[in-house]
Amino acid sequence: MSWQLQLHHFKEAHAIGLPGHPVGMGRKTIGEYVESVEEYIEKNAIEYPVLVGHSMGGAIAIEYALNHAGLEGLVLVGTGARLRVRQDLMEMILQDYVVASKTIARISVSPMCAELLVERIAREMLKVPAEVTYGDFEACNRFDRMNDVEKINCRTMIACGADDQLAPPKYSLYLHQKIRNSHMNIIEGAGHCVMLEKHRAFNALLEVFSGSL
Repeated sequence: MSWQLQLHHFKEAHAIGLPGHPVGMGRKTIGEYVESVEEYIEKNAIEYPVLVGHSMGGAIAIEYALNHAGLEGLVLVGTGARLRVRQDLMEMILQDYVVASKTIARISVSPMCAELLVERIAREMLKVPAEVTYGDFEACNRFDRMNDVEKINCRTMIACGADDQLAPPKYSLYLHQKIRNSHMNIIEGAGHCVMLEKHRAFNALLEVFSGSL
């Protein structure tokens, strides 16, 4: 669901379903999720991929890029070199997952976003077991590559929503400052889920980037 508006536009793209999302057991670290991405790329014989990651997926993409020289390009969306999750949100997941899903969905988009998309994000979140979501947030809390992202050498596109509350634009700015071969795009009127909120603007940026590789 997160990437359906990109899959429709980029016909040869893949969207990797991570373990536990919603089937199977989730993972406890970003490194363990990287292993599932490695397996997918190997199984599908994808050479020189352009890896696109959003939020926790961005952390996975960063970790992958630091350990693989064969990336054609890297796209980091609404993410950071270090991710921290609000403690109250984590507690809410354990106490009332339905309420948590609505709260997280609401702050995942710009205040200008239609309520229909908020409800849709909340519904999709509930398809993933609460323990998997909680584990994902724990994995994000432990992720810290602030001293390593400068080692990324592949061409990198960085994008974020101007109204992102979960991974504010300063996170993207840090990535841009540290990754030498990068450029940064701030999309107005979008929050954390920029690729859903402003998909046309995001797709246009992605198309230009992929066409330049």
